[in-house]
Amino acid sequence: MKMPHRHISLVLFFVLLLVSAGYIHAQPNWQRSIRPFQDVTLMVDTTSFSLGENRLTFRGEPHLSFRYSSDETVAEFRLITDGNPLPDNVHAELMPASDIDQLDPLTYVDGYYRTRLRFKSISSSDFLAVTVVLTRDQDVQHRVIHLFPYTETRVNIYPGQEELFVGEEKRLEIVTNQPRNLQLDGVWRMQGSLEYRLVEHDGKPFLSVIPSRSGEHPLQLNLQTKRPFLGNDKSIRHNLPPIDLNLTARGSRLAFLRMDKKLVVRKRDHHDGVEVQIDHHRQLQMNKTYRLEASEERGSPLVAELYTQRLLSNDRVLCILRPYANHRMEDGYLYIKDGDNPQFITNVDIYPEPSLQRITLLREGSDWTESRNIRPGETFDIRIEGEGLRESRFYFEDLEVVSNDTITRTDHTANYRLRVPVDIKRKTVEIFAGDRKMGPTLQVVEFQRPRPLDFVTVDYGEGPKKVSKLTQTILYSETVRDVVIDFDPDIIDMGDMLYGKQIIEMEIRLLGNKNELIEYQKVDHVEVCPGNTSPREAFYHSRNCQLEPIRINSLLTRKTHTLREWSRIEIIVRHKKDRYGGEGYTQRVAIVQERSLNFDIDLSFPAGLVTKLAGEPGFPTLTGVSLAMIAQFTFYKKGAIMKPKPYKIGAGFLAQNAFNFNPEAENRDLGIVIIGSLYPTRQDARLSFPLYAGGGYFLSQEKFFFLLGPGIRISL
Repeated sequence: MKMPHRHISLVLFFVLLLVSAGYIHAQPNWQRSIRPFQDVTLMVDTTSFSLGENRLTFRGEPHLSFRYSSDETVAEFRLITDGNPLPDNVHAELMPASDIDQLDPLTYVDGYYRTRLRFKSISSSDFLAVTVVLTRDQDVQHRVIHLFPYTETRVNIYPGQEELFVGEEKRLEIVTNQPRNLQLDGVWRMQGSLEYRLVEHDGKPFLSVIPSRSGEHPLQLNLQTKRPFLGNDKSIRHNLPPIDLNLTARGSRLAFLRMDKKLVVRKRDHHDGVEVQIDHHRQLQMNKTYRLEASEERGSPLVAELYTQRLLSNDRVLCILRPYANHRMEDGYLYIKDGDNPQFITNVDIYPEPSLQRITLLREGSDWTESRNIRPGETFDIRIEGEGLRESRFYFEDLEVVSNDTITRTDHTANYRLRVPVDIKRKTVEIFAGDRKMGPTLQVVEFQRPRPLDFVTVDYGEGPKKVSKLTQTILYSETVRDVVIDFDPDIIDMGDMLYGKQIIEMEIRLLGNKNELIEYQKVDHVEVCPGNTSPREAFYHSRNCQLEPIRINSLLTRKTHTLREWSRIEIIVRHKKDRYGGEGYTQRVAIVQERSLNFDIDLSFPAGLVTKLAGEPGFPTLTGVSLAMIAQFTFYKKGAIMKPKPYKIGAGFLAQNAFNFNPEAENRDLGIVIIGSLYPTRQDARLSFPLYAGGGYFLSQEKFFFLLGPGIRISL
């Protein structure tokens, strides 16, 4: 059979899509026979980027690279076909993603499918991808197209006439066309006599500097981008050209006393204080309590108390700092006052003891959720909301920290990317800040998602076969003594790909050769637990797990081996979708009792037969209506269901001129015949007109004869 040109193009194209997307797996037959798209393109502004021409290998995988200028970029996404839409039984759509909005439905237009996509905060989004979902009947396949956005980031700093004072933090705005694409980690660094850090304030990037002595201070600033840019040689780069600054600092109006700590945690209901060391000054008195306030004015609110204990050998003073309010260094100095009189200045971050108020989780392709259930082997983002989080470092029991996003961290939010080990033993994961439990916990639950039904096998007499491969009706010529449904638990969980318990239901139907229902049985609930090869096998044990095969004859009143020819056994296996949020797989297996021939008794009324007696000369006359009762064989087409061949062969009796009741009628006789007949192949015809040919022996005339002619057949 010659394959149409359109199908040949689809086959070739689908192979290219698999290679370009970087995913080559064993796929169902229909996926291997359809190549949906020749290329993938993104139209950004007036520039088109295609997977064929703008392919870039990143992290070992092919990506579609494209340039953007805005964090909220809107692009036209196209799936290029061979000029024809997909077949009617194949449907394509895009899977929803948390960092991409689909503005239009996927629509076929002039040789391609198009939609518009709006990226949300593209500079802060990792692992950007568009997932194309291809569906045919119950088969679903996903094609992931990884995206690599890049942009040109320009930066500069204009110090102007800003005055810097020793010990005072000064913020200088970083002028850039991509403020969200700069890595601003907020970590203090030292270069010469300048301390500096990169921070974000009101959506703008800033350089914060604190000089420790007066005079001119050169500073070389090396900035990095979140999203890379491409060099002239198409290499991936994050480092921007260095910025050279020359800053001048003046001496402070009050003496600046530096503390050895940059951060002090204010604990609730705990006023014992924290030991700190501060620079010594000749006017700083020992064994005296000073007030720390955020304003030089009299009567300003108390931030902390500083009690000086003793002078140390390193020319510093050991003190006890008792914090009562929060303070951030970037908000200005802390004034060390004797009563209401400022004596010195200092600076330190004072944050409240961290507390957690809300935890949300984000998985790839999903939205933020407040559910704290996590699953073995998965990677997810966690957002912690509360107070005092900027400098807190959290520890999650037995979980791996993939990344800690310090750029977006604030006093009220902290973000981590975590991975759950496949072999994690505990069911509850505590969250610690230092050695203190934070209260909220994460619950480890097992995966329970539907796996393709390749772990279910059916044996009807030719050995176990996976139901996922039995996509066509089975014609079985032997007697079906029983049908055994069995399960292979060792392939449910494979490596890091975990599915968990498979909860299925089954329907069993016996149908006669006229498609009438003989018997129906339903198995409402079957649990199949992953086997010994699963790293989570110890956590699946349940008394309800199906361990033995299911023999359908033990469920049926009418046994399979008693079924007549062309009877049908139908078995439907499917996931209980209410246990999987409406998802799941369904597979139908149909087994037909095939026969190559059939034996039956046929009653017909041949009329106008030409009967030639052996040894007699001349051409015989036509006979009247005769009666024939023939035991004959019906032959069926191989590979077709109950489709007879147009001929039959049999033997029986022929009553010639049986309906001529005239006592003087001639040629009435009873003969034994061997006869062949040509029949119309319509199955539903009650009345048909076959053509007969054969020979036999007349009992009255005691002569052999040959016959040929039409007849009338009535099917009862």
